[in-house]
Amino acid sequence: MLKLTWIEFFLRIIPEIFILIWGVYVISRKSFDIPQYVLSSIIISILIFFIRWLPIYLGVHMMINIIITISIMFIIGIPLIKSIYSTLLMFFILSLSEFLNMLILNLLNVDTNLQLLEPVKKCVLEIPSLAITSIFIIIIHYLLKTKEGMKYVSN
Repeated sequence: MLKLTWIEFFLRIIPEIFILIWGVYVISRKSFDIPQYVLSSIIISILIFFIRWLPIYLGVHMMINIIITISIMFIIGIPLIKSIYSTLLMFFILSLSEFLNMLILNLLNVDTNLQLLEPVKKCVLEIPSLAITSIFIIIIHYLLKTKEGMKYVSN
């Protein structure tokens, strides 16, 4: 069981899900509908918060989160195949960002035993992973725009 505090919900889960959904929109090349984006992000955040409270093995909650994200992306109008690969790619990018963040923290000799830290300090140490994820999304957006522009130049 991976219980989260309300502080972690507001300082980590909500910003992470907003970034994740933004990435899904970018990868699937769907234009933003701000109210729909905010509503879906808040719904997924609340669901993830309560899923983390379930007495299930580590990793199972991640699969449930992926399924919920794919489902909600499909419900808001992203085609199923795009929802699947966009969500899976975003969860991979989040995992990669977490890994890079832990690597940087270890190189800086910061205690990375996050289980023992207080919630606010834990959230502060996890902020760089959100920044890394955002940078990845910006790069993907730029690459997709460049690829799209090159398609029109070659025709």
